Amino acid sequence: MTRGQALAGALSSLAIVAPLAGPVAPPLRPPAGPPRGGMLHVVMPWAAVPDNFNPLAPGGAGATAGGTGSVLYEPLMYDNVLTGDLTPMLATAYAWSNGGRTLTIDVRQGVRWSDGRPLSAADVAFTFNYLHEHPALDVQGDWRAPLQSVKAVNASTVVLQYSQPDTVVLPMVLGQLVVPQHIWAHVASPTTFTNPHPVGSGPFLLRSWDSNQVVYTRNPHYWQHDRPYLNGVTMSAVKSNDTAQLLVLDGQASYTYDAITDPVHTYVAAHPAWNRFWWPVTALNLLYMNTQTGPFADLTLRRALAMVVDDNLLSQRAYYGAIPGAGGLGLTGVVPSQQAEWVPGPLASLLPPKGPAAARRLLVSKGYRYVHGLLAAPGGKVLPTLGILVGAGWTDFVSIAQALSGELATIGVRSVIDQQPWASYYSSAQDGHFDLLVSWSNGNGPSPYYEYYYLLGSAGPAQPGAPENTDYERFSSPYVDSLLANFASTTDPVQQRADMAGVEKTVLEQWPFIALTGRPSFFDYSTRYFTGWPDAADPYNAGEPPGSFDGGAEQVYLNVHLS
Repeated sequence: MTRGQALAGALSSLAIVAPLAGPVAPPLRPPAGPPRGGMLHVVMPWAAVPDNFNPLAPGGAGATAGGTGSVLYEPLMYDNVLTGDLTPMLATAYAWSNGGRTLTIDVRQGVRWSDGRPLSAADVAFTFNYLHEHPALDVQGDWRAPLQSVKAVNASTVVLQYSQPDTVVLPMVLGQLVVPQHIWAHVASPTTFTNPHPVGSGPFLLRSWDSNQVVYTRNPHYWQHDRPYLNGVTMSAVKSNDTAQLLVLDGQASYTYDAITDPVHTYVAAHPAWNRFWWPVTALNLLYMNTQTGPFADLTLRRALAMVVDDNLLSQRAYYGAIPGAGGLGLTGVVPSQQAEWVPGPLASLLPPKGPAAARRLLVSKGYRYVHGLLAAPGGKVLPTLGILVGAGWTDFVSIAQALSGELATIGVRSVIDQQPWASYYSSAQDGHFDLLVSWSNGNGPSPYYEYYYLLGSAGPAQPGAPENTDYERFSSPYVDSLLANFASTTDPVQQRADMAGVEKTVLEQWPFIALTGRPSFFDYSTRYFTGWPDAADPYNAGEPPGSFDGGAEQVYLNVHLS
């Protein structure tokens, strides 16, 4: 049974409350009594570490210090998108009742906040209601339209009441980080609060911060009393992927999230006894086109660009073929592992002809013209030089952008690569300050719904200049909104597949984005000093980045120990 089937089944027959629904992984995994101690050194191409430990920050992991959502604060459960397993964290069980309109969550007992105060169901209910009070914090969309109320009915039980069944809500609800009511009830401006003295439930405590490195030390009162095995974790910011790779190569760090160039020959071969990488494909790299302002507001230009993008070339340039391109039906934005189940074959008829000649014919047929070899808009001037926004030092994205720049040139469009440090890159993406953006898809889950929900802006895009958390291309379609809403309200698999097919068809007709390559988890590590890492044989997480907010990175810090 797949996770999607388990969730749908849980909703289809819930006249009575059942025990824990969905597959659940055991919370404690390594062998008993592994060696304790050691500081795990993590290095990331962040350029700088933000002085912000707010787990509810609107910018999520990108706006906060690494570790905020992976060592200080915890979710209710960790949802492994590779295996479909749920690992109980601050919640021990959930159950649906009332025909799928009532979700009851059992909150773990015996957990204490790092200041010694007990954690209870009141903290969980407060967190959800706090998001409702401050909608800018509700990045995951917990307060979707069907959710009516969240209440703690006793110290160990929280009840979420919905006006109608919502078959897709579990990953969002269970993945929510929880904050202490006795601290956050006094925070009047949570969107700007930097939380300088974080009080969390996680396995580590904040010891020190500077713009280059944040240091965490073991929480002696953590609720998993035999965890963590580590004494602490350091997370250092460097300027590029190459720098991160070198630090792991020479033993100064043991863990990074890095698209290493030609990893077999440049990384593993350097020290085959201990250098490892595990890159499970869980998402896609996308080219976001600003559909709200600028030349890509025109569908014709978006379609022409889709015609000249060569995903196989991008795969070779960025990943030496280690990661597949996203061509064919992958252009719908559906990840490879879900295409057979969710993308009907006849949609292939909507795929455009490929190549610069076909793209130029399309442009001319729609009124574009060429002036000295450069593309001019219908009735207008030559298109200005366009920027391709990427993260500074992200070698895979830089390579993709270089290839894209060459492909734009084949249809007479000039471009430059705009490398920005992480903070400004993320801000520019959210605020729509770009022409073209190379980035990743958001919202992995058991069906394409989750990526589409976050990607296509079911609430409609913000006004120009206003931030968008995930709908970077700022596309809006009432038709897509209706399909997503219908998918979430039914347990009928035939209807759900029809809804997804409608969204996929819209993507291939409107081109709000262009899928480029598969997006793996770039999980790179060394067994020189530490062991207990996840891999293909033991995928206890999905290879998430060290600072992820979904609970995946926390599983690493709880399981890794001295060799």
